[in-house]
Amino acid sequence: MSEDRWGFNQWAQSYDEDILNAARADHWIFRDYDRVLDKVVEYCQLEGNNYSSVLDIGVGTGNLAFRFLSRGMQVIGIDPSEEMRKICHHKYPDIKVVNGDFLKIPPSLPRVDLIVSAYAFHHLTAAEKEDSVLMMERFLKPKGRIVIADLMFRNAAEERRIKQSLCEAGRTDILEEFEDEYPGLFEELTLIFRSEGFSFRGERLTESVWIIRALL
Repeated sequence: MSEDRWGFNQWAQSYDEDILNAARADHWIFRDYDRVLDKVVEYCQLEGNNYSSVLDIGVGTGNLAFRFLSRGMQVIGIDPSEEMRKICHHKYPDIKVVNGDFLKIPPSLPRVDLIVSAYAFHHLTAAEKEDSVLMMERFLKPKGRIVIADLMFRNAAEERRIKQSLCEAGRTDILEEFEDEYPGLFEELTLIFRSEGFSFRGERLTESVWIIRALL
């Protein structure tokens, strides 16, 4: 992954405002943004589990990570964008923010109870997604879980159908966003995680976003 292939350094200053406006405008990808982040916390099932540490990959400006920080957890955020990391640190100094991504988790980091991510996994190719599962597994404590909310389709057939419907609706703005991104396929991810010994479940949250949970 390129450190700033998608221009997040340039987007960092306006990111929070842009996402808020997109969610208010019922944007195809970012609709129900806060509900999606809240759902990540819900899928972590903090109550009833003795979880104390979480790693947020693609932490951005800290909008998801803060939800765990506010619950008294130790939070580490990883992001390849220097400007995003700066803003996250400014907003939430108690979050440890380091350079890295799904494929480059600093080896010095400790194992954690939870690995979470929102709106970042789709920057990985299919092969990179598979590699990232192995990487995340190395940093997960026994009985830990991975929870990811992201742009996703059920399978390749659904992806083709949705893209065709967007084309017919003249939504070239959305189709252009797909040109350099790689939405996950829920059915393929199910096989990848289960092959590594995870129990796996998930559901569609919006037309474009799914949430998945893998329990080690």
